[in-house]
Amino acid sequence: MLATKSPIANFTPFHDWADHRLWKAIRFRWYWFLISPCLAILLGLTFLRYKTPHYNITASLLVRDDSRGSDFHENALLAELGLPDATSSVENEIEILKSRTLLSQVIEDLHLTTQYFASGHLKTAELYEKTPYKATFSEPRTAKPGIYRIIRESGISFTLQTPDGAYQGTFGRKLKLPRGLAVIDTTDFKPASGYQYSFEISRSETVLSDYVRVLGIQAPNKTASLVNLTIQDALPKKGEAILKQLITRYQKASIEEKNKVADNTIAFINANLTRVSSELIKVEKDIEHFRRHHKAIDLAEDGRQALERLTVNASSERELAMHLKIIRLLEAHLHDKPATAIPSTLYPQDDNFATLVGKYNEMQLMRLKALASLTPQHPEVKTLENQLAALRDGLLEAIRHQRQELTLSIAVTREYGTGFNAEIAQLPGRQRALLSRSREQGIQQELYLFLLKKRMETAISRSANIANARVIDPPKVSPAPAYPNRQLTMLIAFMAGMMAPIGVLYVGQIFNNKITSKEDIIQQCDATIIGEISLQSPAKWLAKADNRGLINEQFRSLRTNIQFVSEKRQSTVILLTSAMANEGKSFVATHLARSLALACRKVLLIDFDLRKPTLAQLLELQTEGISEFITHGGAPLVQKCGTVHPFDFIAAGAIFPGSGELMLSPKIAEVISTLKSRYDYVLLDSPPVGLVADARLLGQHADMTLYIVRQHFTFFHQLADIRKARDERQLPDLYIVLNGTRDLRRYQYNYY
Repeated sequence: MLATKSPIANFTPFHDWADHRLWKAIRFRWYWFLISPCLAILLGLTFLRYKTPHYNITASLLVRDDSRGSDFHENALLAELGLPDATSSVENEIEILKSRTLLSQVIEDLHLTTQYFASGHLKTAELYEKTPYKATFSEPRTAKPGIYRIIRESGISFTLQTPDGAYQGTFGRKLKLPRGLAVIDTTDFKPASGYQYSFEISRSETVLSDYVRVLGIQAPNKTASLVNLTIQDALPKKGEAILKQLITRYQKASIEEKNKVADNTIAFINANLTRVSSELIKVEKDIEHFRRHHKAIDLAEDGRQALERLTVNASSERELAMHLKIIRLLEAHLHDKPATAIPSTLYPQDDNFATLVGKYNEMQLMRLKALASLTPQHPEVKTLENQLAALRDGLLEAIRHQRQELTLSIAVTREYGTGFNAEIAQLPGRQRALLSRSREQGIQQELYLFLLKKRMETAISRSANIANARVIDPPKVSPAPAYPNRQLTMLIAFMAGMMAPIGVLYVGQIFNNKITSKEDIIQQCDATIIGEISLQSPAKWLAKADNRGLINEQFRSLRTNIQFVSEKRQSTVILLTSAMANEGKSFVATHLARSLALACRKVLLIDFDLRKPTLAQLLELQTEGISEFITHGGAPLVQKCGTVHPFDFIAAGAIFPGSGELMLSPKIAEVISTLKSRYDYVLLDSPPVGLVADARLLGQHADMTLYIVRQHFTFFHQLADIRKARDERQLPDLYIVLNGTRDLRRYQYNYY
């Protein structure tokens, strides 16, 4: 019965979940949903059997947090001493506990870079406290990372297989390795028979990264000062040791950090005390030397006496200056007014000079008296004038000597005054220098006393330092393993077993771009499906003529459908083509020809695939045929195929250059017209229509077209070419044959 489909424009599909492609695939492969969960559960049980369990180890700390009111009572002592207290918060302490530096110290303390293993037949287990061997390296950082296997021999000797080679050694004695010395010793635990013992040296960075990943530190809530520490490890004792050592290291680091401030302060104070003490002694010696050098016992009294001496000296200088001025006035008077007497009040305090002045004044009077009675040229007047000139010269000489004496006295007095001024001028500087030295002495003395006090206060505060956290719950391992969870593992295995087939089928549907069923053809193309052919193995390419199997029955159904659509034509030319190669076009043509022959019809099969002829070789017949007929003329070679109800066959012939042009020869129309009158059915096996134009050329001579579509081989987009060929009438009376179907057992062909 033909599978037809109305035009797409008038077809409204009924969406039924039972017709969905995914549901059909699930129903077709229902046994997957029995096998897959069983396999998944089996894998889950195997995983639980051989997977090493991991345990959660937990601990809790009460952390000092000033913002939340948790005080460890050391702040009062620091406040009494006048020292600032160190602030702390839960967030900061959590980050310190998470620090890689702290965890690396724990790894180094516990020698976690060295792991011990016992290997059995199926499983390798890590050992910690129960290891029968212990390895110690002279310098752990020089040990080469890798696996070291211990092979115990007779007595106390052993062989150590290292990444650098094998070495013989004795337990408890040093073993020389390429990177240093190592000591392999036994413990109180005896090695079990049948196990291979080894230890692995890992890089510190690798071990640190592993433990950073499994270590969890967090506060349970924002109001409490508690911090929970968790770590997951396959060895409970090892996990407890890690958390315990981490807490110990953290508390020690907290105290050392506080003591570091105090120790640095004490060291600073001690260093400065020594310096201040030496500077204080130096200042005191400097003051002593200053007083001795300047003979300064009391600078205030020395200054008063210097001012008195300066005043007396200034008075003497003024008096001498006045006398000098008088002498100069007398000298000027003698030069300017030689005929007048010298004022007696200006006489210098000198007896000789006063005598000369008296004589000079008397001689002036005597001259004036003489001029009153005598002429200036009188000898007596001349004699008096000569005497006055002599006296005047004597006075001038005396004045000159007196002036020199006064000048010298003034210079000496002034020099004394300059000394007094210099001494007085130095007094403020000395006073300032002494005050500066005294001030520096006071500063150094106060600083010395201050440092002594602070050293004692810092020492007291150092003794009061405690850690920023105290242990509330020590490290404790959980009673049941945290990983793997048995119930969760089995549930996941069952769900995975159920979802895996669905996922595989769904992904296959998503990425599938090929035809999987005739429903795809019905939805994408409006051509009629005239037959369905099941998938056949290559070994059964040509079924037996008397076989009542599935393939023969399907071709009988196809033959019936062809006879139904060809109606009452006396002869029918059927063109067989496909979208591309390997879709079963030649397979369908051969079996259809034989099926038609079994119905007592005269059938001729012509291989028109001139570019790649294969039918003659598959049918084990001669290859001469159409190509030779077109090129050389004559009649094409017609061969018999089969013994019971045979059909005729014309091969494609040899491959010639320009095979496409051979299809344009008018001889093809002549030979098809001639053969059509001789046979009931003429089957034209043409090249794929999607690759070359030969099928379209042959379509002009055919009555109907069988378009071969192969399940899981033909692409969806090639169905559009079928629709185009039908709409544009490129191929006559087009029908589709679905080849290679894999799910036709539901049609119950096995009934036959």
